[in-house]
Amino acid sequence: MPRSVHRSVVGRGLSVVRKQPVVRLRWLLAFALLLPLAAVTDAVAAGHPGTPVMRQGQTVAFGRTGEYAGAAWRLVTFVPSAPRHALRVRTGWTAVYVALTVTPRDSAAGGRIQGCRLSVADRGGHAWYPAGVLFTDIRRQVEDAAIGCFRHTGRFLRHPIPAGKTQNVVTAFLVPKASVRDLALRVLVPDAAPAYLRLVPGIDVKHA
Repeated sequence: MPRSVHRSVVGRGLSVVRKQPVVRLRWLLAFALLLPLAAVTDAVAAGHPGTPVMRQGQTVAFGRTGEYAGAAWRLVTFVPSAPRHALRVRTGWTAVYVALTVTPRDSAAGGRIQGCRLSVADRGGHAWYPAGVLFTDIRRQVEDAAIGCFRHTGRFLRHPIPAGKTQNVVTAFLVPKASVRDLALRVLVPDAAPAYLRLVPGIDVKHA
């Protein structure tokens, strides 16, 4: 092998040998940086104190009172029925009329729950939302009823429910008849924990 070529090969070899410690050092630094991240990941997975709380629902049996978002909630009525006024409904669907009571523990809770969202959902997670066209049907049958988590004033203005005052709330849904037995009312208040309240109707709920 020519001398010049030999020097070139040796030179490249020395160059590689000199770079190896640098490469190893980079790997060691990367590994050292990843160790704390791995520890944090393990802590979150294990649910150690200081980790984010899992947002889950709280289930309350029919007739019982559930505490949620600083207020007391109780499901009073959950009735599947044909719509009580002239309304064309899809074949295989029915109306569900719902009434509940809510009592904020303090004024802060009264303001917080004002933006509550109501829905019904089955065990598979399928949800249905209020059908405003049905509200009049049930509102006429419940005294001083509001159609949301606010104070009933008889006008279009909405005010927070005063602390300690129990407010009747009514709503209604259009749902598939086949899902009625699996439905429960969901109450969701933004940024509350747990994420939502699940109010289960009585066992006597039947297909409409």
